[in-house]
Amino acid sequence: MAYDDTLLNLKDAQILLVNLEAQNLKQKFPLPNVVLYATHQETKRLFGFVLKTSGGRVDNRQTSICYIFESNNEREKICDSVGLAKQIAFHAELDQKASEKAEEIERVKDKQQKELSKQKQIKKDLQEQSRLIAASSRSNPSGGEGQFVVLRSSQSEDSNLGEDRKKKRESET
Repeated sequence: MAYDDTLLNLKDAQILLVNLEAQNLKQKFPLPNVVLYATHQETKRLFGFVLKTSGGRVDNRQTSICYIFESNNEREKICDSVGLAKQIAFHAELDQKASEKAEEIERVKDKQQKELSKQKQIKKDLQEQSRLIAASSRSNPSGGEGQFVVLRSSQSEDSNLGEDRKKKRESET
């Protein structure tokens, strides 16, 4: 393919080849798919890209496509621009991954802080329960074994008991 006045425009991680004279888009390539780009060593007008295909695989191997272009000028600048764009995209991806990792670390720290707060509250609750148990055992020092509680009986029972006692005394005398 021959492209006079070829321009490389990097937008949204794509390489756009535009014919300036005709002002139309000739070809576009996803930047992440570009695995190799170079100028021809002997023929100064040629440059090309090797792209991995987003389609399938052949014999369990990734397939690639090679595009060769002819340009009257700036073929070196085109390849340099692709290289620069790949570096920028790579660093942007690293920055994004670092940011995501920092966010993940912050989420883990928050989760750990919440768990630590829960554990502190549980410890505080257990201490309060222990304090209450200790206070209740101090108010009842005998421990509860062998104790009898005298319940007051009703008046009718009291009168019956009184009569029973009188009868016992009379029978004893």
